[in-house]
Amino acid sequence: MKCFFCDQPAQGVCRFCGRAICKEHAKTSPYIITVYIGKDNTPKSIVVADALYCGTCKPHPEPVEIPEIY
Repeated sequence: MKCFFCDQPAQGVCRFCGRAICKEHAKTSPYIITVYIGKDNTPKSIVVADALYCGTCKPHPEPVEIPEIY
């Protein structure tokens, strides 16, 4: 697989959009794995601090409600 930006061999894939990226173009960003309500009714999340990120895509900063799936 080749880097989306420069056609060099890719070293990983953006966790947010799936673009292949080489070491030179790779960035990192926090990635929310899940959000849940704790025992004290406080919303909490499990986060990966340094997930691979291409720097081009625009992940939403907050979770998006999807009422259609109920």
